Amino acid sequence: MKRSGRYSSASVIKLASGFSVLQLKKRMNRIFHYNPDRPFRESPDLYLCYWGKEKCAPLHSFGPGVRDIYKIHFIHSGRGIVKVEGETYELTGGQAFIAYPERVIFYQADESDPWTYSWIGFRGDQVTEVLDRTRLSPAFPVFPMDTRLMPQLYDLLGDAEDTAATRDLRLQALLHEFLTLLVELVPASGSSNAASTQAKDAYIHHCLDFLHSHYSEEITVGQLAAIVGLDRKYLSSLFKQVTGMPPQQYLLNYRMEKACFLLEKAHYSIAEVARSVGYQDALLFSKMFKKKRGVSPTDYRGKFQ
Repeated sequence: MKRSGRYSSASVIKLASGFSVLQLKKRMNRIFHYNPDRPFRESPDLYLCYWGKEKCAPLHSFGPGVRDIYKIHFIHSGRGIVKVEGETYELTGGQAFIAYPERVIFYQADESDPWTYSWIGFRGDQVTEVLDRTRLSPAFPVFPMDTRLMPQLYDLLGDAEDTAATRDLRLQALLHEFLTLLVELVPASGSSNAASTQAKDAYIHHCLDFLHSHYSEEITVGQLAAIVGLDRKYLSSLFKQVTGMPPQQYLLNYRMEKACFLLEKAHYSIAEVARSVGYQDALLFSKMFKKKRGVSPTDYRGKFQ
């Protein structure tokens, strides 16, 4: 089914470069949709202008420059940086950031692991009031994605675009649902305890996802803090409050659990097991394993032979 907001083969326009619009879109691994339904009035309360998705080329960037509407990017994989008001944020999959209208911003995909992101652009008289309920600002535009709506928002908007009879209502409903979730995820100080608890859980959930995926790599609390956009000391306190232990202690326990699983397989060397769970030094790994498990890795393996 043809979607009215997309470029189609029937509407390809040749550019001066010799490439068609469609060819350029494919070359950039980019899909862009405009909302085909215009707002009911010139100054709507909330209006979704466009959305899209792109697998960025290495070092692909925007700015320093400004947007004329609010634009939010959801990072699905890869890495990149965002620079605003003298601050630089290093972002990775599972995070998002907002570009405020008429505020200078620069963002760039990583050279070795460029990000894939989707985005939405919106405007309206109520946007400022809604964002004022969050802790976000032009100087602090980073927030964690949830695990339910934001990773799927691009696809959900595409499905809504295909339903002509109710398209405007469904697109508007998804924008409202997203903004509602955003306020719950990153509430401003003074928001309800329930919303604050939900936001804290979202931060820690994102941290745990990252630890479970990258436990074989070198990980610091500072790196975790940068990923979720929190102060390092505050994150450590929040992590302990939710999980009952500091981040590094949780990571150590998780690595040892993975090490036990590998040692039970019997056919991996101690050095291979050590590297697989984040230790380049097999002697240090053995020392930490014995401290946690009470026996050496070799003796632990012997129980399963």
